[in-house]
Amino acid sequence: MPDVELFSFKACPYAQRTRMMLIEKGIEYSLTEVDLYNKPDWWKELSPHGKVPLLRHNGGLVYESRVINEYLEEVFPEPTLLPESPMHRAKARIWIDYCDTYLLPALHNLIADRHNDEKVIRNRKSIEEKLLFIEKEGLRKLGGGPFFMGPDITLVDLQFMPFIERLPCYKELWGASIPKECSRLRAWIKTMQDQESHKRTVNSFEFHMQRYSKYDKAA
Repeated sequence: MPDVELFSFKACPYAQRTRMMLIEKGIEYSLTEVDLYNKPDWWKELSPHGKVPLLRHNGGLVYESRVINEYLEEVFPEPTLLPESPMHRAKARIWIDYCDTYLLPALHNLIADRHNDEKVIRNRKSIEEKLLFIEKEGLRKLGGGPFFMGPDITLVDLQFMPFIERLPCYKELWGASIPKECSRLRAWIKTMQDQESHKRTVNSFEFHMQRYSKYDKAA
């Protein structure tokens, strides 16, 4: 049995980040799916916050997707998923942070405020502004593609892709679309969709739509 075990939940984009990371690294691992809507007692004992992903490696536990992925980068350095130079590594970490600090709150706000038309319009604009920033300050200025930081896939790509995968649902449900100016972003999405790590972890549009529909049923 592999000494790396990932606790995951199929619908969780954060867990998807780490599943993609393990695939990109070629790390052999065992996968344990946890039903977050019906958490078993053993899970409450194992996970401090009750969240996925959680990684068990050689008996130790690591949680939070960003931390897990950086841990894997350190413990399994080949193939590397961070740029070689310290400056480019710093830039990669800036964009990793941008995903969680700026883009994700905008996406979450749209869901939270979905019943308020005025807030939907405001949050939709905020998402489009974040995507334009990624296009102009990130993809057009860093390395020339096809990946976020240049010719090679990095942790930055894995950080964004699970959430970008879900954007068609945001468009369908709340009208949040990728601005027409974002040609590099669209090319990057196509590149990531062709990655084996994404093909093996992707969920369908229908799957995501079914998940999002449950928010309103629970409201």
